[in-house]
Amino acid sequence: MRPPAQTAAMGFWESLASVISGAGWRLGVTIALGAAGAAGCGRRETPVAAGNRDQVLLRGNASEPESLDPYLVRGAVEWTIVGGLFEGLVVPDLATLEPRPGAAERWEISADGLRYVFHLRAGLTWSDGSPLTTRDFEYGARRLLAPRLGSAHSENTLVFVRGARDYQAGRNPDWRSVGVRALDERTLEMQLARPTPFFLSALYLFFPVPQAVVEKHAPMDERVNNWIRPGHLVGNGPFRLKAWRQGQGVVLEHNPRYWDAARVRLREVHFLPIENASTEENAFRTGQIHLTSAVPLSKLDVYAREQPEALRVVDDRGVYFYSLNVARPPLQDRRVRQALSLAIDRERLARQVLKGGRQPAGHFTPPGIGGYVARAHLTFDPAQARRRLAEVGGSLPALELLVDAREHHRVIAETVQEMWRQHLGLTVTLRQQETQVLNSAKRGMDFQMVRGSWNATTYQDPYYFLGAWQTGGLYNEARWSHAEFDRWIEATWTTDLAAREAAFQRAEAIFLEELPAIPLFFSTQTFLMSPAVQGWRPVPFADRRLKELWLAAPAGRGP
Repeated sequence: MRPPAQTAAMGFWESLASVISGAGWRLGVTIALGAAGAAGCGRRETPVAAGNRDQVLLRGNASEPESLDPYLVRGAVEWTIVGGLFEGLVVPDLATLEPRPGAAERWEISADGLRYVFHLRAGLTWSDGSPLTTRDFEYGARRLLAPRLGSAHSENTLVFVRGARDYQAGRNPDWRSVGVRALDERTLEMQLARPTPFFLSALYLFFPVPQAVVEKHAPMDERVNNWIRPGHLVGNGPFRLKAWRQGQGVVLEHNPRYWDAARVRLREVHFLPIENASTEENAFRTGQIHLTSAVPLSKLDVYAREQPEALRVVDDRGVYFYSLNVARPPLQDRRVRQALSLAIDRERLARQVLKGGRQPAGHFTPPGIGGYVARAHLTFDPAQARRRLAEVGGSLPALELLVDAREHHRVIAETVQEMWRQHLGLTVTLRQQETQVLNSAKRGMDFQMVRGSWNATTYQDPYYFLGAWQTGGLYNEARWSHAEFDRWIEATWTTDLAAREAAFQRAEAIFLEELPAIPLFFSTQTFLMSPAVQGWRPVPFADRRLKELWLAAPAGRGP
């Protein structure tokens, strides 16, 4: 007889093909995970109950991953999976979010803050058993910064390293100019361009990459590479890739070669691409999954009132916004962008339509990031919005807003669309696309207005939100350029904290005057979680720390 977890996994794929459709799950079918787990005991068992017994975590994951390449992923759908497959030099402490040892057991920082030396744990291996050394981290850095790969991920990690910008931009092709060097198999040196107090936190998502595996399937800087497929992918995290079937899901299994494998209690994690939030909620309510990726807006009050123990609302230190293509008329005129912003009632959008702890965003940087609170503030002023519009002729052609296909993106877009119609007489067409299509449109600048959201998942500093809008920034989706803004961002690189604060304030004021993106609200991570899930902490993205989670059937309760 197969072990329980193996039985569950076998049933998973056989049933999923008939359960998942293009729009999500058809919940008239019960996942065979539960049926298979209960077959030997003569009673029906939900997938959640079977998972509790076998330490198999079942979670909704919003959509199909675009990639599992740690340097090409773009959003939460992928990061949760990748964070189980790979581990960086340092990891965040779930109680404090401060850096603690990951693959590196210790490190030293020079007195001037420019040199970091990391010492790897002894005996580290990849999931295939091959040795993992600092050369894998140096190769990871070289690949991340490869100009042809075009990874925007560098903006949040190695952009602070000496020579990194010039190397990635192709201005200096000599890798020796970049301040990342393997001194020996267990010692890695990083030299920074300037002191960066939050640099350790920026390394949370900097991972090693196995050169032999990557280059077996394609050149280092090729974006399409089968090294990320099951049977090929090699990682160093607490889990390894067991299966990935397009449109059906991803399965991770416990990695026995992980350095801290004895502390990893989950045997498997199943990520199910349930795109419809109502379908996902139904799956949770009927014992099909332990975790959802979101909560339908119509169900927030219901869960808060009737099942508060299942509802999780966490400040994720993020901002939700619409990027504007400033190269296309009429949005190249800042008065048009200002009119659009002035016509949005953020208070009503956040507190009455969305709820879930979301706050109106009168500026771009979430309050309290690194102790910074922006003084400049956007307002809701329909009369002023109409005056701005009158300055450019009083009317506009129809515009198009591109958003994801999920329910809450549609509700947000329809609410703002109606505000623009009511206060400006503006016609805006909504175009909903799957997330992968939307991301492709962003890369190709194939949009007028497009949904965006950023969360401070690594370092807690205003630079995370404002620095990305510098000219040529890889996350600058609007392709906006403003010389004075760039100068103030550069001025933030000082050890004078008062001068740094003032520079951020000036940069944000310029941003809010120019509005290459219109902030709407400060977001929360809102999801449903079974009481069987243990080890979770009420801090941003604690559900991504799969290593810390385990399952235990709630005492005296059903699944």
